[in-house]
Amino acid sequence: MISLPKFDFIIHNVGITKALRKNSFFEINYQYTKDFIEALSKSNQNISKFVYISSLSAGGPGNKDLSSPISIHNTSLPISNYGLSKLQAEQFIINQSDLPYLIVRPTAVYGPRDKDFLQLFKLLNYHLDLMIGSHKQTLSFIYVKDLSMLTFDLLEPSIINKTYIASDGNAYDKTAMSNMIADIMQKRIFRVYIPIILAKMIAAISENISRINGKASVLNIEKIKEFSENNWNCDISPLINDINFLPKYSLEQGLKETIAWYKENAWMK
Repeated sequence: MISLPKFDFIIHNVGITKALRKNSFFEINYQYTKDFIEALSKSNQNISKFVYISSLSAGGPGNKDLSSPISIHNTSLPISNYGLSKLQAEQFIINQSDLPYLIVRPTAVYGPRDKDFLQLFKLLNYHLDLMIGSHKQTLSFIYVKDLSMLTFDLLEPSIINKTYIASDGNAYDKTAMSNMIADIMQKRIFRVYIPIILAKMIAAISENISRINGKASVLNIEKIKEFSENNWNCDISPLINDINFLPKYSLEQGLKETIAWYKENAWMK
């Protein structure tokens, strides 16, 4: 048997955001997390803190009238198998009496090396902006470096057994990110609003193609469900109160760094 070194802290950030089969979400995001924690318990590690990187999707969207942001005190009502699989992992962690945990639910994370948002950047680079539905929508984002910073900041204090929602603290109109990207790249864009029912049909075709080529697509019916929701604004006041969290990157600063990285590494022309 392999003898492992002792760990003071563990940050668990393993998981999938898209899959060919819905069971894969539960196998990887939930079951693998459960197996890992059980193995950790048997190894007598006695760690100081286990930080689980979950997702805003685990809690589900906020109220449709946009009257209040998503709070950690809201009842968790995920609307996708991805969100449900992350919630199940959270619930398993919370029920471990001997595991000093912290759970972080980031909103949409963007930054260098990200491949999901890359598709948006590429479309805008070709002057095209596709919007799902024409309804009013409030979104939130967090730059990957800010998420990394707050994760490590959570290791220092003695706080345990809490769940946090993470964003840059701002609420954005559904067109804000696209407009900023277009301005940074100095592109005039043609915006097309796709009816939700049509978007679901396109997503269904995309899923069928994915099954044929064996590659999970970013565009799928479950993502359309989440894109269609009105309210993804976040309340990050617990992070501010507990660790004085202050994002270092504005959305514009983060997008500039991301675009520069994509171009320098030939991910985008």
